Amino acid sequence: MDTGLKGKLVIITGGARGLGYASATKFALEGAEIVLADINEEMVKESAAKLHEETGAVCHAYRLDVSRVDEIKAFFAKIKADFGRVDILINNAGIQIRNDCLDFKEEDWDKLMDINLKGVFFCCQQGGLIMKDNGGGVIVNMSSSTAVRTTPGRAPYCISKAGVKNLTMVLSCEFAKYHIRMNAVAPGWIMTNMLQDGFRLGVVSDKQLMAAIPYKRYADMSEIADTVVYLCTDQASYITGQCIHVDGGQTALGLPDIL
Repeated sequence: MDTGLKGKLVIITGGARGLGYASATKFALEGAEIVLADINEEMVKESAAKLHEETGAVCHAYRLDVSRVDEIKAFFAKIKADFGRVDILINNAGIQIRNDCLDFKEEDWDKLMDINLKGVFFCCQQGGLIMKDNGGGVIVNMSSSTAVRTTPGRAPYCISKAGVKNLTMVLSCEFAKYHIRMNAVAPGWIMTNMLQDGFRLGVVSDKQLMAAIPYKRYADMSEIADTVVYLCTDQASYITGQCIHVDGGQTALGLPDIL
């Protein structure tokens, strides 16, 4: 089946590792041209070289700090100068800072919101301006199941991801007249470095999470990436303004299985 992704220019923020890199791999295998953007310049260059070696796709590496609007504007100006277009934008960059709300520091709030929410908004804005001039495009933003199933000790994170979900709904309506589709993906629990940190810090346990997931396993990053890629294909041409939960049934469960 022709997905319509061959030759498309795909920009992925936070693309040097994790879910960003997993999504990049899926796009590359569909014949897309990949731009990885990440705050870690050395790592993103290594990842672009690795992705090219693994898939044969054309891959580019750019440094980008999504917490700085001036850098976002400069980045998209550079992309426009280098490629003349943005076909697909995946706003994947994000961080997690855990602490009780009574102890949460203002500087940590600002850092988390600048990356997780402000960065997504202004990347949508700047990428959307290029897409508008080129007749359309697709944007996928990374939300989280914690946008609707909150977790203690992560108040600002949950708030930021709920913001991404609603940002996606609002902007999708504004962008529709420019033939720009925008959706969000809300992953459930994935066995990542972030989750392993939570285990180590004692803020969450495997038993606790398995009680909350009807499917009784963690997601694989490739399963989340499959949904990200699908939303950018021709087969998803009438899907916009949605937040797709890929969470093994977590958000559907009312009473955790702890008996």
